[in-house]
Amino acid sequence: MIMITAQAIHLGPFMLPWTLTILMVAILVSVIVGKLTYRYFGLDASQWSTFKDSIWSGILLGLLCARIGFVLLNLEVYLDHPIEIIKIQDKGLNLYLGLIAAFLWIIWKNRFLNKSFIILLLIIFSLLSVSAHYTHQQIQLRYQQFPDVQLLNLQQHPIKLTKYLGKPTVLNLWASWCPPCRREMPVLDKAQKNNPNIQFVFINQNEDAKTVQHYLQQHGLHLDQVLLDADSLTAQKMGMFGLPSTLFFNAQGQLVDTHMGEITHAALHQKIQNIVSE
Repeated sequence: MIMITAQAIHLGPFMLPWTLTILMVAILVSVIVGKLTYRYFGLDASQWSTFKDSIWSGILLGLLCARIGFVLLNLEVYLDHPIEIIKIQDKGLNLYLGLIAAFLWIIWKNRFLNKSFIILLLIIFSLLSVSAHYTHQQIQLRYQQFPDVQLLNLQQHPIKLTKYLGKPTVLNLWASWCPPCRREMPVLDKAQKNNPNIQFVFINQNEDAKTVQHYLQQHGLHLDQVLLDADSLTAQKMGMFGLPSTLFFNAQGQLVDTHMGEITHAALHQKIQNIVSE
């Protein structure tokens, strides 16, 4: 089953974030244009093959540098949890460093080729990436505001989410049957204790109070704010349909960042810093 949301393309249990999808499409289009025009710029088949190989090796180098850059920027956190360095599913990447590394590698590997050919493909890639990212940001604007929904707490009392406006807030959408939700819950629990200036609100999806309370007690979790969202109203308002999903709002109630999937200590630390500094 394919579902398209503002955050990602969902292919059954798999998710393709729009940031990654846009980069992949921009690269693919650039390669196709290169394939159609390389002879016009005086390249032979072997030079085109070398150029094409440099693109794929540049992608790998860019991803490696992006990951290393993110790890170095959050080294203190990773030193406390070194196993998380290899958990690349946390999407901890410094994209700017990765793009710079990939560009420099491709330019250096093809420094003897026709410069007009290289510049043309870089311009196409840049224009596609920038315009697609801008369009995506415009679509996301409708999901930027703090969700105005009414939910229930574990005592079955109605709670309006807007009561949390005024302080930086982390909303986590989860369910006890969701394996990545279960794995990340201790990470969020610890962050809640270590960041008293941040409001953490855990919004359970489609489960009853008894099930949620049993799960929290069974795993020794002491979450301050747990709400029940039987109809997935928050997910609908924010366009976040995968679990777990974590949303980061600044004190003005503006959505600063999102994370879909299991989050690590370092990724959570960076995103918390972003909403504090806003």
